[in-house]
Amino acid sequence: MGSGTKEEDSRVAVMEGDGIIRRMRSETLRAAFLALALGSGMGSASAEPLFLPSAEQGSWLAADKELHFAGSLAIAASLRVEGRSRETSVAAAFGAGIVKEIYDVTLKPRRLKRGASWKDLAADLAGTLAGVAIVSALDR
Repeated sequence: MGSGTKEEDSRVAVMEGDGIIRRMRSETLRAAFLALALGSGMGSASAEPLFLPSAEQGSWLAADKELHFAGSLAIAASLRVEGRSRETSVAAAFGAGIVKEIYDVTLKPRRLKRGASWKDLAADLAGTLAGVAIVSALDR
């Protein structure tokens, strides 16, 4: 960058950013498949469930769900403000939530209740869609 006009440099930065998001999507998919393979206990006698029992996922209005909602909203809205498409913003923001749940299944310490949460994913999706909707409404 820096070799052309300001407008050309801006286009290069956007194209580089799109490449990062595309790589993020493919890495997210690879990580999801890996987590499913690891989380399903392939080949192990003591397979742990992929998702926590509903009772252990906390309330729908728990602070954890609020953080998932707010974080996803912030990511999606930021990407929309930066000019990314709705689809890219949704994929990146919800992808971040999926990666967090993959962490919860694979790397989170067992003493902290290892397992993914459908409620966390629902809060991620709601926040993602809210962020895209808010910025889209403001763009009109």
